[in-house]
Amino acid sequence: MSGVPSSAASTSLQAPADVSEPLIAVTVVGGYLGAGKTTLLNHLLALADERIAVLVNDFGSLDIDAQLLDQGDGATITLPNGCICCSLVDGLATALDEIAALDPRPKRVVIEASGVADPAGIAAYCHRRPYRLDLVVVLADVEAIADQVVDDYVGETVRGQLAAADLVILNKADLGDAAAAAAVVETHTPGVPTVKAIQASIDPRVLIDLEPRAKAAAHLHDGGVPFETWSWSGGRCDEERARQMAAELPPGAVRAKGIIATDDEAIEFQRVGTRSQFTRLERTVDQSQIVVIGIPGTLDSGWLANRLS
Repeated sequence: MSGVPSSAASTSLQAPADVSEPLIAVTVVGGYLGAGKTTLLNHLLALADERIAVLVNDFGSLDIDAQLLDQGDGATITLPNGCICCSLVDGLATALDEIAALDPRPKRVVIEASGVADPAGIAAYCHRRPYRLDLVVVLADVEAIADQVVDDYVGETVRGQLAAADLVILNKADLGDAAAAAAVVETHTPGVPTVKAIQASIDPRVLIDLEPRAKAAAHLHDGGVPFETWSWSGGRCDEERARQMAAELPPGAVRAKGIIATDDEAIEFQRVGTRSQFTRLERTVDQSQIVVIGIPGTLDSGWLANRLS
């Protein structure tokens, strides 16, 4: 489908960004029924320390205080931490239009796909201004995924969900063989990174680039998989070296971002899963900076410097 990110490794160079109106980043959360999507959303709402909007099919499944449900207008609920929950009852396009009209706008929108929906179809809506698609994450039930992908009734749906993913979360890793589940995913979506999770607990920086609140940080890794961060900063950097670095990032590097300072301009770099994007900025900078988040042991301390210095 045109406009939908491919699961294959890719890079793109976008036109100069309009710095006067920052685009709203979009994360699409997909996965078959029972994979843990709502649990993941509850974690994000609890940990987010910035204004995000979550679009869901059913408020009742979220961990929202009953009094807040009563105070909402039926379609939108504002949580104490400033996050917003919106219903998809009137359709995705309507919900996105309503979010775009808010003042102030949220910095990010997280959209929950229904258990039988194709995340690629939802992602296609998220390339129109004022939105930009950041990540399609699909949850897979470690216990069930091997049977689901070959099932006569749901197999095509599940395989399509996996094919749309930039990142696959192998949820319920304590209840089954996560390595076998990862092999199943690799068969149907070669090269897409996978991370293990228990009760859908995952570092929110991987999904939405937000820092967890200090009071909730201890819960973040309670049964979840910790992530490691690598960073590099330096002076001006050749664009082709940066592109080569992006192409060589191993699968365990699930997200990377930064600014590349070239002789003539600044280029914003983002990588999610196997998809890289380079966007020219209408300004110059003197320092290049790259940050990578991934599975511990993926990179060593000198990997970035060796490729960019």
